[in-house]
Amino acid sequence: MKTTALEKEVKQFLAENAPDATSFLLLCSGGQDSMVLADTLFRLGYAFHLLHVNYGLRGAASDADQQLVQMWAQERAIPCHIERAPSNFKDAADLQARARTLRYDAAKRYRAKGKHDAIILAHHANDAAETFLFHAARGTGLDGLVALSPVQGNVMRPFWAVPKEKIDQQAQSFHIPWREDESNATDAYTRNYIRHHVVPPLVAAVPQASAGLHTTLKNLRELQAFVDTSIRRERVLYEGRSKAIPGAYVIYRDVLNHPHSALILWYILRDRGAFDIEAVRALANSQVGAMLERDGWQMWADREGLLLLPDSTIPTITPCISVTQKTQKIEGPFWDGTQWCVAKRWNIHVENAKTMLNLGSLRAPVMAISRETEWVWRAWQEGDFMYPLGMTGRKKVSDILTEAKVPAALRKVIYVLAKSQSSGEVYWVPGARLSRLIAVSDQTTGICRWTEDD
Repeated sequence: MKTTALEKEVKQFLAENAPDATSFLLLCSGGQDSMVLADTLFRLGYAFHLLHVNYGLRGAASDADQQLVQMWAQERAIPCHIERAPSNFKDAADLQARARTLRYDAAKRYRAKGKHDAIILAHHANDAAETFLFHAARGTGLDGLVALSPVQGNVMRPFWAVPKEKIDQQAQSFHIPWREDESNATDAYTRNYIRHHVVPPLVAAVPQASAGLHTTLKNLRELQAFVDTSIRRERVLYEGRSKAIPGAYVIYRDVLNHPHSALILWYILRDRGAFDIEAVRALANSQVGAMLERDGWQMWADREGLLLLPDSTIPTITPCISVTQKTQKIEGPFWDGTQWCVAKRWNIHVENAKTMLNLGSLRAPVMAISRETEWVWRAWQEGDFMYPLGMTGRKKVSDILTEAKVPAALRKVIYVLAKSQSSGEVYWVPGARLSRLIAVSDQTTGICRWTEDD
């Protein structure tokens, strides 16, 4: 069987970018591009599965797309997976963005399940040019201009350098079936408008526009690769892991003195909240405790630098828990003076003692108790205070936390052993202070001994 020029391009692409791959997952809509790519992979003898996403946006036509893909796969004994959107999928806003998310989430899930080496998409050279024009018109950086790259991690586009005309020629030559999505003929979406009304006049004015845009994209990709490498070398000087909070990053304030600080910050933050660079500059000059929040990430002005952490790093405050002489275990987030522990556990032992002078440690103390003793385990509150052991007078818990150098990001979720649910007297700030009112003395008959559960 003679190999066509298009097939040679796909074979060379996969040989260069996935030389050791044994299986692929191809997203197949049933349109001409993905059906030609499916046929090409089949003719070349690659092992692959198909994934079709039925959004249900066009009623019977959407079901007909699914049937075509399933029938084609069945005739060739190729595994075909179907992902259906919820019945109310079209009712919410941002339809295209949600469709893209649904499609890629399904692809990642099926790729992991089937242990495929890569996800294959049928985007071609015309798609890449239209995406370039779309992003350039909106205003973007290098990443946006080359958003439709031939390889992005485990996502590959073998048709990236193939013009649409060559795909159409392959479809006609081998009588490959496909379905036309009638919405592609409308100007309902911006990309369709660019395809119908921007690209044709551009090609009429500059006949080599398609090839020229492809060359530009190729050059920009090489420039991006160089910039990425250079930035990776630079950013290690200005970014690190937090010593205090596992899972958090630190951006050192020295980055603001770099002549290209905006570029370095953009690369550091692009997948971590994409914070506004000017807002980050302002935060760096703010007092400790100031904070920005965006897209599931928090950024705090802290002693270490600018602490950057996902929301999941900060535990949710749980309801108050009564601690009685029958309580055996307690759990809560814990700051030991240098490092944060999301969920520390203590065992509680109630014992009798005529004389008990060993107070243990601030991490796991021994406390005097009486028959009526009942405490509350809760997050600290403004207005909390303590009569610290070894001191006269009383002290605000907020000042105790400051002296303990608790990072600002953690202040709200520090747990204490208190007298009641409402703000007021506190008996123990784990790792920091113990109240003299529960200190063990010669007169103590009952003790509550806390031990760390490692």
